[in-house]
Amino acid sequence: MLRKILLLPIVAATLVLAPSSIAAQGAAPAQTRPLDPTNRDTTCAACEDFYRWANGGWIKRTPIPGDQPWWSAFHELQDRNYTDLHGLLDEAAAQARTTKDADTRRLGLFYASCMDSAAVEAAGIRPLAEELGRIDAITDRARLPRALARLQQHGVDAGFLFRSNPDAKHSRRTIAELYQAGLGLPEREYYFKPDSGSAAIRREYVAHVGRMLQLAGADSSTAASAASAVMQLETALANASMTIEQQRDPEAVYHLTRGEDLQREAPALGWSDYLKERRVAAPAELNVAQPGFVRAVDSLMAHAPVEQWRAYLRWRLLDAMAPALSTAFVNESFRFNGVVLQGVKEQRPRWKRCLTMTDNSLGEILGQAYVRKFFTPEAKTRALEMVHNVQAEFRVRLARLTWMSEATKAKAYRKLDAMVNRIGYPDKWRDYSTLKVAAGPYATNLLQANAFNAADDLARIGKPTDRTRWGYSPPTVNASYNPSLNVITFPAGILQPPFYDPRADDAVNYGGMGAVIGHEITHGFDDQGRQFDADGNLSGWWDSTDAKAFTERADRLVKQAGEFVVIDTLRANGKNTLGENIADLGGLLIAYGAYERSLEGKPRPAPIDGLTGEQRFFMGWAQVWRSNVRPEFARLLLAVDVHGPNAFRVNGPLANMPEFARAFGCHQGDPMVRPHSVRVNIW
Repeated sequence: MLRKILLLPIVAATLVLAPSSIAAQGAAPAQTRPLDPTNRDTTCAACEDFYRWANGGWIKRTPIPGDQPWWSAFHELQDRNYTDLHGLLDEAAAQARTTKDADTRRLGLFYASCMDSAAVEAAGIRPLAEELGRIDAITDRARLPRALARLQQHGVDAGFLFRSNPDAKHSRRTIAELYQAGLGLPEREYYFKPDSGSAAIRREYVAHVGRMLQLAGADSSTAASAASAVMQLETALANASMTIEQQRDPEAVYHLTRGEDLQREAPALGWSDYLKERRVAAPAELNVAQPGFVRAVDSLMAHAPVEQWRAYLRWRLLDAMAPALSTAFVNESFRFNGVVLQGVKEQRPRWKRCLTMTDNSLGEILGQAYVRKFFTPEAKTRALEMVHNVQAEFRVRLARLTWMSEATKAKAYRKLDAMVNRIGYPDKWRDYSTLKVAAGPYATNLLQANAFNAADDLARIGKPTDRTRWGYSPPTVNASYNPSLNVITFPAGILQPPFYDPRADDAVNYGGMGAVIGHEITHGFDDQGRQFDADGNLSGWWDSTDAKAFTERADRLVKQAGEFVVIDTLRANGKNTLGENIADLGGLLIAYGAYERSLEGKPRPAPIDGLTGEQRFFMGWAQVWRSNVRPEFARLLLAVDVHGPNAFRVNGPLANMPEFARAFGCHQGDPMVRPHSVRVNIW
C-alpha cells in the first residue's frame, strides 16, 4: 500500500524515500560478493551511461515483485531485515501472554492482533463505531474543532497538522507548529493538473471515496454525494497549500505567532476547544508555517456546510484506518493507493503489512530487540570511525574553497564541528509504559498506539529540545540530517551490505557507506541546511557575496537535473530535488577524498575483477542506486519526492567529477563528462 507522503517542514533531509513496504516474491537472490560482475551491462560503455554499465545486468534479470511499486538495493536490504524482524515478532507474539517483560508483551500483543485475520474480519468496522458516531453527532459548527482535534489525536491526517517542533530560530526550545495537511491525494498538484492522466486519477479518487463510504454503511446515492463534497473541500485545501518548491525555503514556512493572535485571526477554528481536546495548554507562541492555509481552513470552518465537514471527517478516518479493518476495506484501499497510483499488482503478505504497522507504532521496542541480536558494538565503532574520517575530509575541502570567504568558512567549521553523529540506535530508549495494548481488536490497538505517539509528541511543547530523540526505528534502511538539531543519523538497518560490507575493500565501502555519510553531512550545507547555524537556528550566517556564489553554483545543478528525462517527456524537477542533488555530489566528492587520504603512504590496491580501487569506489556508489520502477510510481515520485530518479543520482554527480573521468578514461564529448563551463563543484 502507498505510505502517504506528507509534505512537512524540513525536519530531516533523508537519503531516500523510505520503502513503503518490502516483499520477496520474484526478487533476485541475495548478492554474495561486494561487487558482482554479472550486475554490469558491458554492451554499454562506462563513459556513455555509467548507471546502466554498472547495474544493467541486475536491472535486466531482476523483476519488480508483484506487490511492490519498485525494487532496489534498499529494498533488497530491507527484505533481509524483514526476515530477521519476522522471527523477532513471531517470538514476541508467542511469549505475549506469559512474559514478565511489559514491552515484549506490548510488542507481541500488537503484532498478534494484526495477524489474527479471523478476529479482524469478525470485528469489521465496529472498532470505529464510537468515532464514527461522534462524527455523525456533529450538528453545528461549534462541534467541529473538537471533532477535528480528536481525529488528529488518533493519528488521522485531517485539516492540518498540529505538532511539536524545535523553534527554527531558537532551536533550544520546542514549540507548537501548525502545518498544512489533510489531503487524500498524494500532493496538491494532483487536484489541479489538467492532463488526462491526472483527470482520470481524480475521477478514480472520487469513486474510491464513495466506495469506502458505502462500505461504512452509506447507500450509493448518499455516498456519491458525500464523495463529491469531500473532493470539493479537499480541492479548497489544496488550493490554499504551498507547493513543494515553495516549502523548500525555511523562511517561507516560519511565522512565529502569538497564541492570542491566532485566536483572533482564525476564530472559527475554536482554539480553546481544539486544544482542550488535544490536552495541550494554550501556547504563548507557535509557528504557523502557512498562514494562508490556516485562514483557508478557518474560512471553510465558518462557511462550508456542516454535512460537508461530516463527510470529510468520516472519510479521513476510514482512509487512515482501512489497513486495520476487514478485507473489503483493505482491498478497496489497495485498489486505489496501490493499483491506480502505483501500478502494483498484488497485496503484500499479511505478515509484512503487520510488521510495517508494528514498526511504525512501536518502533523503539522492536528496535531494542533488533539491535540486541543483529547489531554489534563493533559495527557501531566501525561506522563511527568512517563518519569521523569523512567529516575530517569535509573540513579539508572547506579550507580549499576559493569561492567562500574566511569569515564564512570559520562559521562553517563551527557548524561541522558541532554536528552530532547518531549511529545504530538511540542512547536513550522511549518509555512506552503508558501505552495500553490488548489481545484485540487490532484497529483498537492501532488507535491506542496512534494516540500514544501523538500525545508523546505534544508533550514536548514548551520544553527544552531533546536532541537525543530519533525519528527512525533502528531497523530502518535510511539515513538523515536534521538542520534544527544539526544531527546526522544512521540507523542500524542501513549499516549493512551493500552500503557497508565487512567483506569488501575500503574502496567499495567508501563509495557506498562513505558517500552516504558524506551525503548527510552535506545536507547541513545544502540550499536549506546551509541556512541553519551550528546551533540549529535559522539565521543569516552567510556573507552576502558567499551566498550569491553558492546560489550561482546551485542554479547550475538545478538546470542539470531539469535536463534529465525520467519517463516519456517528463523531466526531473531540479528545484524540488536540489537539496538531494547537492548532497549526492558533495557526498561523493568528500568520500572520494577520504578514500584517497586513507591510501596515503600505502601501496595502491591491486585491481579486483579488472577494476582499480578508484573504479571500485564509483561502483560502490552506483550499486546502491540500482532499481526498477513501475511507470505509475515513477510519475508519482516526480510529483511528490524530493529525491531525483536513481539513474540521475548516479550519472548526474559523476558527470561533474574529473575524478570519475580519470578513473574510467573518459574524455570531453563523452556523455559522462560535462564540459568544464557547466560543471558543478559546490563543496
